[in-house]
Order: sequence, then structure tokens, then C-alpha cells
Amino acid sequence: MKLKDYQIDVLDRLSGYLSALAAKRKEAEEYVEFQRGKGRDAKLGDYCRETWQDLAAAGALPKVRLPDGTEAVMPYVGREDGRKRAIPNVCLKIPTGGGKTLIGTIAVDRINTEAFKTQTGLVLWVVPSDAIYSQTWRTLANREHPYRQMLERASGGRVKMLEKNDAFTKQDVKLWSRPAGA
Repeated sequence: MKLKDYQIDVLDRLSGYLSALAAKRKEAEEYVEFQRGKGRDAKLGDYCRETWQDLAAAGALPKVRLPDGTEAVMPYVGREDGRKRAIPNVCLKIPTGGGKTLIGTIAVDRINTEAFKTQTGLVLWVVPSDAIYSQTWRTLANREHPYRQMLERASGGRVKMLEKNDAFTKQDVKLWSRPAGA
């Protein structure tokens, strides 16, 4: 499957972000470990915000055109878990017909391998309409489709698809978050 130039650019930007994010997280973890080794209390900090700020300062983030005609980097939007820890997040903006599902499946693999060094995780796939939902569902539910096969490879063969009203349990999370082969 041959990617178009703009798709390659989007995925290259994603990889650059993920690489910077992984390096910043490692730096933050080393700092916490050093401080704890000295008997000091230390928290991981918002390495996600710091990564965004570093990339913005380096001119590595895309710019958007503002209503006044100027261009600027979008402001950082932070996310936290229930324990107030920073959660990395990313939004890829792709035009209609631009291959969002293809890019999404490749992105899942890159996020797992480049940022988290794992083949596990929970992916929430959000779409803007029922028509796109139905089309995406059919594509990803079809085990013979290349996109589904990419997801299977990215997850070590443990894709579990749920629809918006399906329930999942703590046991589902444990089962699907084990390392492949465990």
C-alpha cells in the first residue's frame, strides 16, 4: 500500500512528536529516580506539555491560519488521568478522503512501538458521523482487510472491537493488556 506524500508527512510529524515525547518522559523518569534516590519526594511532572513547548520553540509543530490571517501553533491541550498525571494525546487533522483510517491504523502501531514500547493499549476511535462510523466499523471488523491486519500486527493479534454501547470489564482490560505470548 503506497502512501501519498502528505500522508507520509503526517506520519513523519507524528513519529517526531513520539520520539521527542519518549525522550522527555525518560528524562523526567530519570529525574524522579534521582530525587527519590536522595530520599526526596518527586513527581513525574508534565513531560507532555514540556515536549509540546520544546517542539513549538524549535518550529517543529504545524501552524494553523488564524482569522486575522496570521499563522500560529495551536496551544497545548493537556490531559490528566484520575491521579493528576499527564496523559499524552495527539490529534491528526486529515482532509476528507485523505485516508484517515489508513493513517489511524499506522499511527496506532507507531504510538505503541515508538512512544510506549508495547503492543498493548486501549484505542478510542472517534468519528464525526454515523456514516463514517459504519464505514470504519465494517473496515476494521473485517479480519481480511489490510487495515485490520495492521491493527492485529500492532497489537500482537489481540484486537477487540467494541461498539459505542458495548460494555467491557476489568477482566477484558487484563486479558487484552498482557504482553503478547503471556
